[in-house]
Amino acid sequence: MNWSETLWRYSVVARFGWWEFRVENPPVIVLTALLPRAVLQCLFFTVLGRVIGLADPAFAFTGSLAVILTLSGAVAVMDVPMLDKWCGTFYRIRGGRIPAFPVFLVRSLPYTGLGLLYCVVAMIVVTPLTGLTAILPALLPWLPVYLLMAWTTSAAGLAGAALAVGRRADGLAGNLLAYLVLLASGVLLPSGRLPWVDALGAVLPVRNGLLAVRSGMAGEPWAGHLLAEAAVGVGWLLLAWLIVVWQVRRARAGGGDDFA
Repeated sequence: MNWSETLWRYSVVARFGWWEFRVENPPVIVLTALLPRAVLQCLFFTVLGRVIGLADPAFAFTGSLAVILTLSGAVAVMDVPMLDKWCGTFYRIRGGRIPAFPVFLVRSLPYTGLGLLYCVVAMIVVTPLTGLTAILPALLPWLPVYLLMAWTTSAAGLAGAALAVGRRADGLAGNLLAYLVLLASGVLLPSGRLPWVDALGAVLPVRNGLLAVRSGMAGEPWAGHLLAEAAVGVGWLLLAWLIVVWQVRRARAGGGDDFA
């Protein structure tokens, strides 16, 4: 395929991914269920931070914004490969001109955008409810970092889905990943408290991104943390790619798409 044909094919996949996302998440559901759930979760963990006695109220809020990204990334993005499992359409994807993994990746892009929408709405709603409106001017320039974290959580979600799809364990894998992010990514627990938690968080999405946001807002160096967050996302994408490639080869050798 030449470049123009390749770009056209990817644009078709992107449009299909958007239509698929709209069918699975109609606007009325996003507005009346998904967004309220994300805002309430952000509010809960922000208030929890005060209850447990965190010295800086903004610490819990910046972490809570990152936690709600797991709703669109680690959990919801698993529907992308699972839909082909449920509908029995994976054989059509693996027989196409575009490899299966880029198809999954492009179809997951709307979920990354949904994560950023969660953050923006939560900023607007939660800050006045918790008396944190004053931090908004300092926090808004770091929205691109939250977009990066939305992407890294989606990458981890794709890897989890590829691992779990054969056992129909996508719900378990998604929620487990979300809980691990909550535990080890510095959402409410500052780094340096438990070494094993810090070691686990180093390979999970969100932790390094949060360090970048908090360091930047404090006027400290942040670029290294940002690069580390991007590297973690690439690592999860590489793992997802390897698993999907293995699944495709296994399907072609066995003549079935059971993901067993």
